[in-house]
Amino acid sequence: MKLLKLLAALPIMGLLTTCTAQVKNARTVTVHVNGDCDMCKKTIEGAALEKGVAQAEWDTDAKLATITYDSMRTNVDAVLKRIALAGYDNQNYLAPDAAYSKLPGCCQYERTTKHKAVNDPASTTQHRTEGVQDQQAMAGHDMPMPDPAQQPNVKSDDLNPVFDSYFELKDALVASDEKMSATKASALMNAVKSVKMEQLPAEVHVVWMKVMDPIAKLAMGISTTKDIDKQRTAFSTLSGHMHDLVKVAPRPMPVYYDHCPMYNGGADWLSQEKPIKNPFYGSMMLSCGSVQETIK
Repeated sequence: MKLLKLLAALPIMGLLTTCTAQVKNARTVTVHVNGDCDMCKKTIEGAALEKGVAQAEWDTDAKLATITYDSMRTNVDAVLKRIALAGYDNQNYLAPDAAYSKLPGCCQYERTTKHKAVNDPASTTQHRTEGVQDQQAMAGHDMPMPDPAQQPNVKSDDLNPVFDSYFELKDALVASDEKMSATKASALMNAVKSVKMEQLPAEVHVVWMKVMDPIAKLAMGISTTKDIDKQRTAFSTLSGHMHDLVKVAPRPMPVYYDHCPMYNGGADWLSQEKPIKNPFYGSMMLSCGSVQETIK
């Protein structure tokens, strides 16, 4: 009988080993994720999945997700952000109200926090404060709550290092300095990791969750190559994500969205200066391009 049970378990064990083996430098953690049904399970696991980088298995009864991830390429925090964006509160992040409301009726689990109406002026502060309280309670931390009145203006403070590093990277590409571009891209990657997600206003929070991983990965790609052409190609894609971000988080000073019609059939970038300084060609065609939009 024991032999039969062992033989029956072998295929399952083999499957689990294969799945885990697909993720290099694998680390596994178990975290709390809200949800109700098998449809929730499919959505949660789908949101967590990043082929070769991260995957999850969610237990419907225990409300626990076992997350396996490549520790050299991502972290559990990034996975939980994607799960929250899909509509599921978890031990680190609350799902945006809009994402929760889009879930099918059978998937709209009972939320453990009180959410005010979106049009309530106090809703952003209330949502953020209660979210931090929940995170601390589930993590077992007994920490004093920050005074919302003392929170910085995120649009001019929390994201400043991200934008500053981006503009410095742009300047390095304008100078055709591949070594400096790699250094500034590394600084951008670190700036992304340092953003305090829980302090972002609701509308910025939603966009940040969508763009933070692509920005970090593209920055990492630029930082690990000294090929200026590859750096510029990645910067073109990176600039699209930065444009999405600056639209919901304008800087204290105007930002210009510029367009080069020549590079790869057309490419865009952000600049703090109105005069065109093309990061895709540098001194070869420094003034090639035009201002498409002024973001204030």
